[in-house]
Amino acid sequence: MKYSLSATSIIESMIVLLIVVTWIVWVYTLLTSSQKLSDSTSRRIEAIQIARDGLESFTNIRDTNWIKFSADYRNCWNTLNYNSSCIGNNWVGTDITHWITQWLLISQNANNQFIITRRSHPAAWNFYSNSTYRSQFAIRKDSNGFYTQVWWTIYWVNGNPFYTREIQIDYLDNNGNSLWPSASNNSRMKVTSIVQWQDIAKSTPQKLEISTVLTNWKSQK
Repeated sequence: MKYSLSATSIIESMIVLLIVVTWIVWVYTLLTSSQKLSDSTSRRIEAIQIARDGLESFTNIRDTNWIKFSADYRNCWNTLNYNSSCIGNNWVGTDITHWITQWLLISQNANNQFIITRRSHPAAWNFYSNSTYRSQFAIRKDSNGFYTQVWWTIYWVNGNPFYTREIQIDYLDNNGNSLWPSASNNSRMKVTSIVQWQDIAKSTPQKLEISTVLTNWKSQK
């Protein structure tokens, strides 16, 4: 029986080619997956930074109120946007309040003070998938590298901002239970910073929530 060296060489070449192609595809898939994992991790780390920045900004608001209104810690620790009418006034209308249809964003005014702006959720409550939501709660870095949400207008990033952030407020009683409506002179405020973004490795938007409890401990001195 005679064997065709030509046919054998062709078969061997095809096998080698198949092995090489399979290896290239495997390496490409591995590199692509690794890159997506790296990007996904980087985006989550930045989302954590954005969420923490929101909590720190809110803490700054409380501390600034303490400084500006040291004569009345009780009524002014949580006054809205440094409203001086808080002095001697326990009316809830002067306070940072939580509305069921209006959540909050943190921005800076012309004097570089942190202020609170209310935004209404879209009727559909689809959050990040809703373009109106993305435009209202968009967050970006300014020229100094600080995260910011502008206060004078709705900020657009090509119609689809990379990250959004909103703040939810709940007042707590001494047992940690939510108070509704919030009590003006209650000394415990739960602040939740909610960040959403589109992850390159996943088809659905991602969501991260970080909370802290701010207290009015100066009024207890």
